[in-house]
Amino acid sequence: MLKFFKNRHTRLRFIARMRLKLKMMLSLDVSPKVLAKASAWGAIIGISPYVGTQTYIALFVSSYFNLPVYPLMIGVYITNPITIPFIFAFTTKVGLILLGMDASFTFDWSNVTLTSLFEAGKTLFLPFIVGTHFVGIVCAIPTYFIVYFIAKRYKVYKGVDEKGKEKYGIK
Repeated sequence: MLKFFKNRHTRLRFIARMRLKLKMMLSLDVSPKVLAKASAWGAIIGISPYVGTQTYIALFVSSYFNLPVYPLMIGVYITNPITIPFIFAFTTKVGLILLGMDASFTFDWSNVTLTSLFEAGKTLFLPFIVGTHFVGIVCAIPTYFIVYFIAKRYKVYKGVDEKGKEKYGIK
């Protein structure tokens, strides 16, 4: 187990922070469907290969589809410096399998040149793009249903305000 979770106090603080973030997400004044849709889009964008622009993509998706930003950003920040190597290695492997390419990629580390790096990059670029998009969509489907189930369970419809907008709150 990670050293981070060995200390009971640290583990309880982590759990409390996660509960607070979930409560903040559930307290947004949107329907469970909209909350689930925003979370699913966040998962797709978070696993996408567009590192460095994922935040801007999430802001664009939020404004274009009129979705709340907070659930989108939680999904986008799935990929962080700790998780990126694992996620991208896995998605590249998935892309290699989907494209029917040789999944046992080897690289000659004793003879590293700029040309050999570009050749390796050309070989893995298409599987990387295909794999990240495929895994992103596959992850978005359960994300939608899990968030929808949680939001449906803990959110309650509170009627319509004076402007005709539906109001939601936490049970």
